[in-house]
Amino acid sequence: MTLIGYILPPPAATAVLASIAAAFDVRGRPRFWSPGAYPIYTGPHAGQMFIPAGDGILDAPLLGNPSQTPQDFPEFAQLIASLGGLEARVEIDAADIISPDTETES
Repeated sequence: MTLIGYILPPPAATAVLASIAAAFDVRGRPRFWSPGAYPIYTGPHAGQMFIPAGDGILDAPLLGNPSQTPQDFPEFAQLIASLGGLEARVEIDAADIISPDTETES
């Protein structure tokens, strides 16, 4: 299985998530949505962070206001542009974000 999103250094991923939170805070609204950032453990991007940004995530209704999606925020276009646009998204193997310390069923 592959995932679509952005690969960023940890400080940049933290800044992106803070920007998303600020979009809610500025409006005095609870933080109903965040894509999260996940460490990449293996593969060519090991050591970086993965922020999921597939079309399904970007089109998902927000909790607390299902008539809005993340794309309805004015900051959305600015944030995506700062990441290189939607065309800058990459695919990674989902297994790359699974910690090698995770116990699996045999």
